[in-house]
Amino acid sequence: MSKVDRRRFLKHIGAGVALVGAATVGYYLYDKGLARRTGVAVPTITQTGTRVDYPPYADFKWKPHYLSPTDQQIIQFTNMSYDLGGDPLTSTWLVDNKVVSHEHNYSTKLPVGEHLIDLQVSDGRQTRVKSASVTVEPDQIYPTKPLYVRYKGISYFIGRMTPEWPTILTPTREEMDEQLDTIHDDLGCNAIILCGGKDDEDNMVECAKLAIAKGFQRVCVQPRYISANVDETIESIGRFAPKVRELRESSETVVYCVGHEFTLETNVLGDSFWERYQVLKQGGGYNRIRAALPEMFRRIIRVCNENYGYPITYASIPVYEHDLVPWSNPIFESVGVNVYIQPLVGQTKDWCINFLERVKRFGKPVHTTDWGVWSYEGADQYGGWSPLYGSGRAYDESPQRRYIEEYCNMLNKARIDGCYWIQYNDTLEIGHELYNPRTLKRKEGFYMYKSYERTV
Repeated sequence: MSKVDRRRFLKHIGAGVALVGAATVGYYLYDKGLARRTGVAVPTITQTGTRVDYPPYADFKWKPHYLSPTDQQIIQFTNMSYDLGGDPLTSTWLVDNKVVSHEHNYSTKLPVGEHLIDLQVSDGRQTRVKSASVTVEPDQIYPTKPLYVRYKGISYFIGRMTPEWPTILTPTREEMDEQLDTIHDDLGCNAIILCGGKDDEDNMVECAKLAIAKGFQRVCVQPRYISANVDETIESIGRFAPKVRELRESSETVVYCVGHEFTLETNVLGDSFWERYQVLKQGGGYNRIRAALPEMFRRIIRVCNENYGYPITYASIPVYEHDLVPWSNPIFESVGVNVYIQPLVGQTKDWCINFLERVKRFGKPVHTTDWGVWSYEGADQYGGWSPLYGSGRAYDESPQRRYIEEYCNMLNKARIDGCYWIQYNDTLEIGHELYNPRTLKRKEGFYMYKSYERTV
């Protein structure tokens, strides 16, 4: 509430206090949302003579907020308290019941563990307190190891893209800002793929601007028009291209990744994502894929030349798609393949290394644009198929940690240019994401991926 609005509000209700009583006004304020949660009962409004004493409201927020801070991070506590009467407030910060500061805002590092944070605010007559518990995690739990890639990356989802993925939500601007910091500064990624659907294009652009400003060295903008038909997909890629072109003209770090696994995400093999997933799982649909994709890419190249004018890339399925993409065309600046270690279907570490060696024949940088597993017992045996086998499984972080270690060791032998874990953010506890969305604590996989530090 601005100072002008507050004065008008107080003038409007001031005369009525004597008639309706302080308690009634207090509940009126509370009901209208003017009182904030403070962890105490609705404050008492008192009247002495003609003076009405409006109590202060205590509130604060902290950053990092969307993931637990570590013992090496400075936690920034921002005071959001206010007084409806316009009285100046004094502030007292306490950590674990000890006074640490009388500044308006407060910043500090804290040791590993649970900490009680209290903010006391006073207008000289009444004091209110806001309390919160903050969990601090260790900065690292594994020794560091080299990772021989130029780009260490991760996928970041800007929106749900399809109702079939209900656990992926659209992050706020504040979430994007903090989570990109976590990915870049804490996880140690210098590259990112920004994924979104038709309704998320503007958010993808804004997120790309944030990523550029934060110093990411490779920012892939990847629209995913899931379950659209071929014509709709190509039209959308061409329509979105000028917005990506503006980003590219502002920074050479931007790359237009025109799609991801068209076999699964367009309607070539069926109307729903899971229907198409089952067709691939059963080993079918290859003739339809071979009939559709070459012409699809010819049209995509045309609309990108017309509307974008810079090199592009694509995230392909190795067995089904990689030989249908015209990688030798100059418009492709790199080869993107979603290579998974998947013992279930015979794709071992050696298989992955041999495959990646074969796609180097195009003479272009090679990126594994999609790899990862869910967080449940035995998930590392399924690789990319782990979402199909997650129903009813118990939460277990260790398969994800083992998978990351095995995959990064494979990358060190393959010697390619870049890799992108799928994915950073989700709300499904057993999912791909590298933190627990319920507790906001890092998974073992977070620490393992962080421990592989880029050396190229």
